[in-house]
Amino acid sequence: MNKYKNFENIPLFNADESLIKNAYFAAEKNYTKNEILKILSEENEEIKPPAIFNTISIDNEKELNLFLSHLTNRDGRIRESISYILNELSPCSLFSKKEQFLILVDAICDINPNVSRNIISLIKKNDEIKEKISPFIIERTNKTLSELSLYLRSHFKENAEKSAKNHAKNKLTFNLYWLLEGIVASDSCDLSNEIIVKTGIFLDYTIREKTAEILSKMKNPPSDLLIKLKNDENIYVKNQLL
Repeated sequence: MNKYKNFENIPLFNADESLIKNAYFAAEKNYTKNEILKILSEENEEIKPPAIFNTISIDNEKELNLFLSHLTNRDGRIRESISYILNELSPCSLFSKKEQFLILVDAICDINPNVSRNIISLIKKNDEIKEKISPFIIERTNKTLSELSLYLRSHFKENAEKSAKNHAKNKLTFNLYWLLEGIVASDSCDLSNEIIVKTGIFLDYTIREKTAEILSKMKNPPSDLLIKLKNDENIYVKNQLL
């Protein structure tokens, strides 16, 4: 039996009672498709995550766009639940517009790695999405590298110690990692020559590790970079090329 069956027994912890009440009853409710779409169209953010998790289908482009509108610039619980449902339902045939793919690329760079993982998983298992999203991932990766160059000059080595705690740099590096993951997921490895020349000498080993993974999947990887990363000081980088 649910010990909070009567709302009066729910501990409030000084929170707003109406918010807790809404969230509690929202989590207990089973939603119809029309109710879910209505909730997503309105402004009550508290009840959106449980409603989203009740979704069993996304049937047309209008519905897809409504879900995508909650994948970025929303509360973290909403972004994560949307990414989970998109991955689970994989409505790949409904993706066709540039704006839709740009939202997916934004989500790859989400501060919540669970959102990133879900979108990467969505891309990996859908050939239709892979082909269409590939140029947008490459474009965003090059843009991120250009922005990073403002913080770490001379191939990202000079002034690295001074910049180690720079929030903007750290965020861009985090984004770069997941964008490289996106390159692998979208089978874009052979389009990434210009990118891997820069990321292959990155100070952060996780970036070099992703670069090595890309190299391992290229048809004609640059031989000098291949040799360099095969002999990298970090075992995780080397293991990608065994």
